[in-house]
Amino acid sequence: MSALPPRRALALGAALIGGAALLTPLGIASLRRSGAERVEPPAAGPVAPASAAAALADGGELLADGGASLVADAGLLDGGGDAGAAPFEKPVWSAASRAATYGGLSSEACDREMKRRGIPHAPAARGAPLVDLPVRLTGALHGVTFRGDGVAKPRSTSPFDIADCRLVLALDDLAAFLATRGIAEVVHVSMHRPAPAGAVAPKKKKKAQAKPQATKKAPKGAGKAAKPGGRPPKKPAPAPARPSQHALGLAIDVAALVKADGTRLEVKADWHGAIGAPPCGPGSEPKEPTPQAIELREIICAVHASGLFNVVLTPNANEAHADHFHLDIKRDAHYFLLE
Repeated sequence: MSALPPRRALALGAALIGGAALLTPLGIASLRRSGAERVEPPAAGPVAPASAAAALADGGELLADGGASLVADAGLLDGGGDAGAAPFEKPVWSAASRAATYGGLSSEACDREMKRRGIPHAPAARGAPLVDLPVRLTGALHGVTFRGDGVAKPRSTSPFDIADCRLVLALDDLAAFLATRGIAEVVHVSMHRPAPAGAVAPKKKKKAQAKPQATKKAPKGAGKAAKPGGRPPKKPAPAPARPSQHALGLAIDVAALVKADGTRLEVKADWHGAIGAPPCGPGSEPKEPTPQAIELREIICAVHASGLFNVVLTPNANEAHADHFHLDIKRDAHYFLLE
């Protein structure tokens, strides 16, 4: 079987991050984060198109269409019978990528953009203390409903349905794409998950200022042996636990995609992958090449190639992800990861 995804999925991924026609000017100055951690991407890939950065300018708005025109080219959705297959190209992190753009928004800017798009939501006042701007979706996005597994009511009070505003903007774009595939519902295991005791939200890092090095005086009694029976020096307090992206409301675990005709694409039942195998590109062929397995790969590979999320984990990552796709935004990360 040829490598996945097909050319139409790759073209869609490129459109998500590189199409200047899809973008309107955006104020970049307020999005830059100083001192963000730098992590090398898992593997080298093509550089993001310069047009994406060129389409972003100070003083403008975010994506005017809210992701609705991500599939303007009808040729991406015609079934691709004659399109053939193309090698999978991994995205390279760029400040103009959607993950970086959304992750860099201030709470005020994110809230304005969410309201400008008319995204149906309500504040989530309780249950997510580490989420910067917690909200709940109260309606469908582009005709796609996001529903917690086992939750039938659209206005759930479950803490697992809480999301940070930045994740909601990414889900709005995701929904615009999924709608073109006939998806009407996304069933998720969770978005927010409570953090372990002692975890604290990461603080925005500041640039370190160079200071002249002063000669330190040796502490009194340095070099002397401890007195017999004396108290041992106090151990430094352990660093507070680093919360997961779920605790920050910046991740979603997708268990199934439901089409308008009722057809379900179940990650656990339909992925047919193998732990350690690549989810996309050469060697990503499912054990059983069913239509569901192929479509799931087309969707997840296009989403990864788009640069909409920093991290995409599939059942190929490990046993813990056997029944869902993990998608998240990391506000301080300069890389994309697919497993």
